[in-house]
Amino acid sequence: MINLAEETIDKSDLIALTEWLDKNPRLTKGQETEKFEQEWSSWQGQESSVFVNSGSSANFMMFHALLYSNLLKNKKVVVPSISWVTTVSPAMLLGYEPIPCDCDSEDLGLCLSDFERICQEESPSIAIVVHVLGHSNKMKEISEICERYDVILLEDCCEAYGAYYMGQKVGSFGLMSSFSFYFGHHMSTIEGGMVSTSNRELKNILLSIRSHGWLRDVDDDFRQRHIKKHNITEFESLFTFVYPGMNLRSTDLSAFIGRRQLEKLDGNIDNRDKNYRQYKALLEDHFWVQTSETEKVSCLGFALMADNREKIAKSLFDNDIECRPLVCGSIQEQPFWDRKKRDLPSALKVHNNGFYVPCHDKLSENDIKFISNIVLESK
Repeated sequence: MINLAEETIDKSDLIALTEWLDKNPRLTKGQETEKFEQEWSSWQGQESSVFVNSGSSANFMMFHALLYSNLLKNKKVVVPSISWVTTVSPAMLLGYEPIPCDCDSEDLGLCLSDFERICQEESPSIAIVVHVLGHSNKMKEISEICERYDVILLEDCCEAYGAYYMGQKVGSFGLMSSFSFYFGHHMSTIEGGMVSTSNRELKNILLSIRSHGWLRDVDDDFRQRHIKKHNITEFESLFTFVYPGMNLRSTDLSAFIGRRQLEKLDGNIDNRDKNYRQYKALLEDHFWVQTSETEKVSCLGFALMADNREKIAKSLFDNDIECRPLVCGSIQEQPFWDRKKRDLPSALKVHNNGFYVPCHDKLSENDIKFISNIVLESK
């Protein structure tokens, strides 16, 4: 079976983990988490990162932190029509008003004309982009639109970390960015996610709301400010809760695995980029395939569209090749969407015709040729 994803945690990682566990280390959040956060920040090119229990929690934390930042002019947020459910649902759960934006016809990120139209008509506070399946949005133009209309930019990089656009890693354009370390992504911590930012105030809010809303993990000057504001003692500050937080922490066990995974990450991403380009050369003359201005495609899966996708999918499964619909399709076509629908013609086409095939770093050239031949024969 050629799977959509393969485990990135290998035997050497498990042996190292066993040896580490034999030393009876701390397993809950501690020094390993702090080291992983520092190493991830360095790799990503951000000043700070906060390790959490999933990429979904990372998205939730970004939206939650902004509620206490004094940066919002309203609670309207532009969300991508082609995205993941927990890119959008945190905004809904926290009382924001999500406005779906149609997708770009090539990279499946935000459609520039529709995005600017929403900004003109709705004056949203926030826009979140998803770099779909490892392809960057048109970040230069999107950043310019955000600046023009005073919109906070967030990036969901769960499908794309390590992708480069204009010489810059995705996840370094927006105010905050999120990452997932779930199985099937470019690296894994079993479960886990990260929020990265270079905004120190937001970093401290994130650290607080990750752990119940308390002051114990924040920078000292941030803690002292709240001690003075709330007229509490140093002793009281250990269990003073300044935000309505939750426990969204991960563990030092996961952080230990993450630090080892990070050592292999660049090589895994290079393989995914190579595999994407081999698929593209074989299939782009016969199908719509996802393309972008991304300089290095950190490909999570190779996206295609076809009117007869059900027939192609059956042929792939009959030949022991996994495939699936293209992410969630159009998010507003999912049953959980209980809001007014917008006219999203490009996203609807993706919803009805889109699918993707394996493009993980373990694939061989022969695997890609085999998968491509099955797709071509089923056309």
